[in-house]
Amino acid sequence: MSTPASNYTPRRANWMSTNGKTSDGLDLDPESFDEGFGFDEIEEIAWDDHPLTQSAPLVETVDPKNVSVVVDAASKTYRIRSGNEHLKSTKRLSKQVQRVLGSGWSEVHALDELSFVVNRGETVGVIGTNGSGKSTLMKLLTGKIRPSTGEVYATSTPIMLGVNAALVKQISGRENIRLGCLAMGLSPKQAEQKFDMIVEISGLKDALDMPLKAYSSGMASRLQFAIATSVDPDILLIDEALNTGDAQFRARTKKRLDEVRSQAGCVFLVSHSLGTIKQMCTRVIWIEQGRMLADGDPEWVCSQYQEYTDHKSNGRMRSAQIVYDRTLLKLSPLQIEFADGTRPTKAG
Repeated sequence: MSTPASNYTPRRANWMSTNGKTSDGLDLDPESFDEGFGFDEIEEIAWDDHPLTQSAPLVETVDPKNVSVVVDAASKTYRIRSGNEHLKSTKRLSKQVQRVLGSGWSEVHALDELSFVVNRGETVGVIGTNGSGKSTLMKLLTGKIRPSTGEVYATSTPIMLGVNAALVKQISGRENIRLGCLAMGLSPKQAEQKFDMIVEISGLKDALDMPLKAYSSGMASRLQFAIATSVDPDILLIDEALNTGDAQFRARTKKRLDEVRSQAGCVFLVSHSLGTIKQMCTRVIWIEQGRMLADGDPEWVCSQYQEYTDHKSNGRMRSAQIVYDRTLLKLSPLQIEFADGTRPTKAG
């Protein structure tokens, strides 16, 4: 998990004629408040009993005709062994036993409760700093792990790029295509029909007869993507697999994702490349420190995330915390309701 920025107390500046701007008309940086900017004092503001973040939840009724994935108040907490957990024990006997055994159990909160609905035809980008819970969310969606609380529903089995299409390093790319298609559930005849399309998407026509161990990581990722999308998946999950490749491959990738969406499917794309996210996604979810901060327009969400990471990378932790809280205020809590008899299948 990433280290949260330090807490801060909201403040109000009593501006004079500058109205919160410099003589050049620029907004003031909250990190550089001092007496030279023309305000009298900083006034401490205490939160009231009903802060803005406690607004009434929005109720979203799931449409059975359009829905693909529903995450309903799902969270995940891992229990792991810890060598120094016995130091936290308050019971003397338990503390001595754990000290002798040399281990105890510790809980790691990977994801707080989050709820959202993804309909057919959507491409959802998932962003966040390292350790924020993006991969945990992908595992919940595929059913590889169960949520600690809440439920995850899907109308069909999600396909995770790189998991369903396992590649064998000792054989050629040509043979990997055939085996990968068979592993995805295609018949030998169907695999033969999909072969040319897979080669075109991957752009590896000149390397088909080379063993996979001679491929670069980017070439292998491109082949995995081409195989994984060959079965026209209803729900496709891509985790950091599209950051490699040239402009031509990205264009082919976008075209293929558009085809998947047009066939009533949905796509989840996890990436640190904001350019890729904005180019390929119709919606973006930002997860930070295990908590959903934003869910909405790619341009707006990516701009907030960019500002947040810029502040953190330059050590401006209070400014980063302000962006964090400001973005969270825009997110309304979601309550999901199902019509009778329309609940999708639980993942896993």
